[in-house]
This record gives sequence, structure tokens and C-alpha cells, in this order.
Amino acid sequence: MGALVKNFSSFEIKSFDEQTRTFKGTASTANPDRVKDIMVPSGVEYILPTPLLLHHEAKLVVGQVTKITVQQDQIDVEFSLPEIKEAGVLKDRVDEAYQSIQYKLITGLSVGFNADWSHAEMLKGGGIKFNKWELLELSLVTTPCNREAGIEYSKAFEAHKAALGEKPQTVPDG
Repeated sequence: MGALVKNFSSFEIKSFDEQTRTFKGTASTANPDRVKDIMVPSGVEYILPTPLLLHHEAKLVVGQVTKITVQQDQIDVEFSLPEIKEAGVLKDRVDEAYQSIQYKLITGLSVGFNADWSHAEMLKGGGIKFNKWELLELSLVTTPCNREAGIEYSKAFEAHKAALGEKPQTVPDG
């Protein structure tokens, strides 16, 4: 395995549990990203829990990936952001990440990984096909490279607010 590589992917919030601050979504797909790279889902190796970072900053841990489901064409994940009770830098950072997802300010996920270059292929027209790779971390990012997954944040949050009897808040589409 080689040096840390980053690959950006949009993610779709498939469900959200405010009690546990847990999200389910799609982290990566088998389709070429904006730089023509392909992350083969079946080639991923990982250990749970996997750190959830903010913008690939190792010092900005905001949660954990607790479940990974590898399918032929995509990798689905479940991740959670803890609710920090004590005031301080950690609480501020995790709350910022949580609110950034809630208000669609952060709309992407990115994998930080080690490539197994002995199983990588150069693609015609550019790009690399990563057939084997080790997931080291997953990050919340603002600019995803993979355009395949749709973004549906507001539905999960608004449905929860409606269930609590709260008035839905309109968040402009980006």
C-alpha cells in the first residue's frame, strides 16, 4: 500500500436518526469521478469503526463510520456524530459539522485511502482504476469529485421536525 490518497464523492442521506445523530448514505460509487478515477467497491478493505473527519484534517475528528455495506456498484455507510455535552472546542467542532450537514453547507463525502498500486490500472483517456484499496478515513467535504449520488438532506431533517410538530424551515437549494 502507498501514500494516503483522497477521492471525493457526493452522498445521499438515506435516513437520519436525530436521537443517535446517525446518518445512512452512499459514500462512493464504481463510476468514474471528475478526475476519471474509479474506486472499485469490492476492492475496499476497512476496519470499523473508521474515523469521520472534517475536510481530511486528522485533528478534526467529528464522528465515526460504524457500518459499511459493500455492493457491486457502490459503498453505503452509516456514520454518527456524537452529542458532546461539555462546552469546549470539541463540542463546537462536532456541532459545526452536524449543522453543516443539516443546512446543506457540507454536501459531500470523501474517502482517504491507501492504494494498492500493484492492483491499480491506468485507464484509457486518463484516470486510475483502484481495484484494491484500504479505507483509512471518511471525511465530510464541501466539494465532491464523484457526481453520481444525489443529495437529499432537507427531507430527512424536515420530516423529523414535522414529526415533532415544529414548523419546517426552508433551506435554499445550492
